[in-house]
Amino acid sequence: MYAETENNVPYIHGELELKDANGLLVDSYFIKMQPTPEYPSYFPHVFETNGRIPVNIDWHIYTDGHCCIKSIPEEIFICRKGMTLHQFIQNEVIPYFFNQKYKELHGYFLNERSHGDKGNLEFFKDIFQTNDLRTIKTAIELNISKKEYSKVAKCFCGSGKKYSKCHRKAFRTLNVYSTIELKYFLSYFS
Repeated sequence: MYAETENNVPYIHGELELKDANGLLVDSYFIKMQPTPEYPSYFPHVFETNGRIPVNIDWHIYTDGHCCIKSIPEEIFICRKGMTLHQFIQNEVIPYFFNQKYKELHGYFLNERSHGDKGNLEFFKDIFQTNDLRTIKTAIELNISKKEYSKVAKCFCGSGKKYSKCHRKAFRTLNVYSTIELKYFLSYFS
């Protein structure tokens, strides 16, 4: 990878090699990565620069050409936990391009999230391990109001289990988000 600056914005570019578990080269993509004004709260923008991937949301490429690597709440969640550029490349960029390679070979992505609000909801469904949108909405509303159940109280989801043994861990993951972000996420449930 090479580091350069364009219009006073630093970026890196070069060939990203995809290697299998044995270290053998599977494929490579030419990419460019540059921070956004919101970085490090959001991922740097990643562009595939060789024209290999169509600029099309069905290929998880936005109209400006940058890659849609994760859903918005998932991206924020990962960034708030802290991440180096090396971790971003290893944990997010390389798996993203392996998934692109998979789509090239098979015609579909492996373990793909939906686009837009539906994909954002899928992230929360994974965190809360439920398809019940009322449970997730209630958790977000409680977090906005800064109310948390006692660990021995019955969980807000209605399962009858103690909160500490049910959704406490998932509820506490919401603490990485600002109140403004949580209020925005509520719009997914309309």
